[in-house]
Amino acid sequence: MYRIAALATIAGGILVGCTNSTRYVSSWKDPTTPSFHLQHTLAVYMTKDAGARRMVEDRLAARLPGGVPSYRVIPDAELANLDSLRSHVAAGSFDGAVVMRLTDQESVTTATSYPGFYGYWGYWNNAYGAYPYTSKMYSVETTLYSMPAGKLVWMGRSQTVDPKNENKLADYSVNFAVNNMKRDGYIR
Repeated sequence: MYRIAALATIAGGILVGCTNSTRYVSSWKDPTTPSFHLQHTLAVYMTKDAGARRMVEDRLAARLPGGVPSYRVIPDAELANLDSLRSHVAAGSFDGAVVMRLTDQESVTTATSYPGFYGYWGYWNNAYGAYPYTSKMYSVETTLYSMPAGKLVWMGRSQTVDPKNENKLADYSVNFAVNNMKRDGYIR
């Protein structure tokens, strides 16, 4: 019995270690706007947490052509003032703005079991000896705006399961967004 419990613990640990993944949920591209290549891009992460805003915007700006984190253009104290936002963004002469935001965070519980290494009874235990495992799923929406046209031209949604920390969540979400914008012709 001890061996079975040890195997179940190891298998659970392996499953937990392997679940850090980001998956494509959906994307949309404006069919009326021809693709354009970003050259001077504003990177925005919408949150009230100033530290998280800086972390995500730095990562996003580093991956975008001519990327500039919005915290360098828009002071935290002026985030709620739309007139101030518009004047700061207009002064930057950006051709595009990539905006990310966390749209959902939920806990998902699934039943996991260990493989039946010990013949029939181990197989039997898979059906009745399952262990609950709870994972965290984060949904992130990324949008691309054409600043000269003043409109939304691309949107993508991703879900990341059990990132090790918020740095990993930022990395996974930024990689997803940038790779999909490259696929759709906005980034070279």
